[in-house]
Amino acid sequence: MKLLIVEDEIRTRELLRTYIPWEELGIGEVDTARNGQLALERALDWRPDIILCDVRMPKMSGIDFARHYREADPNCKIIFLSGFSDKEYLKSAIHLKALTYLEKPIILGEVRASVETAIQLCGEESRKKEEEIQLQADIDRSLPYLRQEMVKKLINYPASPHVEPALRSQDTFLLPLHGPYTVIAANLYWNPVDHPEDPTPVHDWMLDAINRESQLLSLKVIAGFDSFNRLVLVLPGEYRSAYRSGRETIEQIATILSGIAGATIELKLGIGEPVMELTSIPASYKLASLASSLQYYYNHANPIFSDTLGGHEPLLTNWEEVRRLRDQLRRGEMEAGRRTLKQWTSYARTRMDLDIVRLKDTYFQFLLAIMEIAVQLGLAELSEDTERRYMWKEIDRISSLSALEQYVLTFLDLLDERQEEGNSPGSGKMRDIDRYIHAHFHLKGFTIKSIADHVGLSETYLCAFFKKQRGQTIKEFITETRMNKAKELLRESNVKLFEVALNLGFTDANYFTTFFKRCEGITPSEYRERAVK
Repeated sequence: MKLLIVEDEIRTRELLRTYIPWEELGIGEVDTARNGQLALERALDWRPDIILCDVRMPKMSGIDFARHYREADPNCKIIFLSGFSDKEYLKSAIHLKALTYLEKPIILGEVRASVETAIQLCGEESRKKEEEIQLQADIDRSLPYLRQEMVKKLINYPASPHVEPALRSQDTFLLPLHGPYTVIAANLYWNPVDHPEDPTPVHDWMLDAINRESQLLSLKVIAGFDSFNRLVLVLPGEYRSAYRSGRETIEQIATILSGIAGATIELKLGIGEPVMELTSIPASYKLASLASSLQYYYNHANPIFSDTLGGHEPLLTNWEEVRRLRDQLRRGEMEAGRRTLKQWTSYARTRMDLDIVRLKDTYFQFLLAIMEIAVQLGLAELSEDTERRYMWKEIDRISSLSALEQYVLTFLDLLDERQEEGNSPGSGKMRDIDRYIHAHFHLKGFTIKSIADHVGLSETYLCAFFKKQRGQTIKEFITETRMNKAKELLRESNVKLFEVALNLGFTDANYFTTFFKRCEGITPSEYRERAVK
């Protein structure tokens, strides 16, 4: 803590500075000034916690000094010293919220006791301020979750007896008790290379960012995620597809959300019909969700309003078409197979089924037929685990019908390449995969998905194709490649262990040691000792 002594008499000033053990009291810094004017300049720059101040001084009195300094620091503890028992001075001291008023001649014990009281008050105020800061931080952290729970209530149980009383807390839940209200729903798509498959971390940071965005807060937007991992926003006001009805604001919100999501997350926004009552919000939410699903049939990122929803029919798997594709591929009629898939996509566009899971399942059945033929041709080895782990996850991440069609067509491309350069099926593709793994396994961002993208395959096909061609999984091969390189480097005694780890793409030498021991049964150091011998 810092203490400023303001006293025009040098002997009194030095007495106060020298003869009280300030450090024992917790005062780390002590400075002095010989009049109020100099004290004001010093205090404004130095910001003392406690001031011992004489009342009568030349150039500027202690009262005038305190009056000016109080404007800059209303919390500083001021102790007045005076040789005069003047009620006017005492009144001024009280008005300036002085801690106490000590009469001269100075009694060091009284000064010390007054300063100790000031120190105690400073400590209590500091603790209280820290508690307030911590409380506010806790509130700020909890707001996204509180508002998410309110969104869930509004789209599912708006008539709950807890909703209206909670909405009276405007600072927390922002929304007014009376409409109109508009609901926005957004399906989110991302690649696990960029973000974890578990959506929870993505949801958490997106909600936190939304609740910090000043423009969204000014619009009184509250956000949450529904049980389908769809982002849902509720905002007061009536917003429709025409610009005269607020479309521009919706487009601004879409731009803000896209900025929060970044380039690695794709959002498909749907806007529900505005409603006047809280109890009508679920109906608006349903329309917003359907409008968001409608975006699956388009390649643009513009928000879709529910007034564009037309006729939509269920799209069910046509098993006759699946069998036709299987027969075409079995006979080697690849172009016919492509036409069958493209015709199915054209048919899907006429149905505009807004149950996107049901739509994707029809393509999943085509994929199973293609993989069945790939296995028969000796191009792939497919297990139930591989099928479920990769294929459906890949389909689930696809954000548009055209991309879904292209994904399935890539499987046909590999069937078309079953004879390369007169060698065994897929040998050219395997050489490309091998070269890529050896050149990139040590780099940041190296994943099975990056290999698949490089060779133009899906993860599903890559894993099944590699297992068939090599007799081991691609993960096993990557591990084997890393281990071979590790052993090669460990045999060179001049290469340090952390350098070996870095050369293999490990940022943590301890993790590399754990990895090596799990694979070899001994630590890298033990392997090096044996290799040297």
